[in-house]
Amino acid sequence: MIFDVQRYSTHDGPGIRTVVFLKGCSLRCQWCSNPESQKRDAEILFDAKRCIRCRSCLEPQFGGAMQETAGMIVPDRTRPVPPGLGKVCPTQAIRIAGREVDSSALIAEVLKDRLFFAKSGGGVTFSGGEPLDQAEFLVPCLEQLIEAGIDVAIETCLAAPPAALAVLLPYPIEWLVDVKHIDETKFLEQTSGRLSPILDNLRTVSRSAPRVTYRIPLIPDFNDGEDDRERLFGLIAGLERTLKPARVDILPYHELAAGKYAQLGRANPYTRKPLNQVTLDRWRAAAAEWGFAVTLGG
Repeated sequence: MIFDVQRYSTHDGPGIRTVVFLKGCSLRCQWCSNPESQKRDAEILFDAKRCIRCRSCLEPQFGGAMQETAGMIVPDRTRPVPPGLGKVCPTQAIRIAGREVDSSALIAEVLKDRLFFAKSGGGVTFSGGEPLDQAEFLVPCLEQLIEAGIDVAIETCLAAPPAALAVLLPYPIEWLVDVKHIDETKFLEQTSGRLSPILDNLRTVSRSAPRVTYRIPLIPDFNDGEDDRERLFGLIAGLERTLKPARVDILPYHELAAGKYAQLGRANPYTRKPLNQVTLDRWRAAAAEWGFAVTLGG
């Protein structure tokens, strides 16, 4: 189950990338930039401002997934998302996050971009959600891409069973791993997940995978303090790893997900202002002082 294929990305691994976004994640990070990725099932994103009330979505074949109430068209999110609903709206007020694909069809789709990969040193990145939630699906995807000579990366928060790592670690891919926090209580409060098994997975990937980039999502009022910074950098510096110096991406918080929450019919749980440039520059300078190869923004 995927929800997007994004072409010509330059922040998700080396070169020009095509990013495949898989659906499903066990964490509920309050600042999540892809809230449509959290649930495994297909979901309706509805932009009421685009709706011209043509009523095409109210046709019987759509099973009541859209309803008219007090002259307004609204989703009925208690009903399953029917086939074809995402294509009926002439103004694209309705979009569907989530479609099932098989590995061969997906790889045929992304290989249309192989010329860009060859010229830029790029490739395909699997993101999410948490792609390790669909590790068994990733295996044939990786095998087909590697056989075709395509570079592969996986963006992961490592909130997955160790068995998922064991399935994927033998493959020659780049791991782009989130390092969000080192405090168990604060992590649980703002992600609804347990930190200790994630850190165990982090140590496994660091000592086993030849290519790892540590990505710190820098979130106001969560991990942007000086003490947070030193503890995070200390964790990364202390990891047993094959690649030195450690590569660190600092990913500043942004507000681009606010519209997605509204279109999903959910309240935005995290309404902070982005960090200022002075703070970001301080983090980048501190990372360099620790001896990391650092990039701001991925």
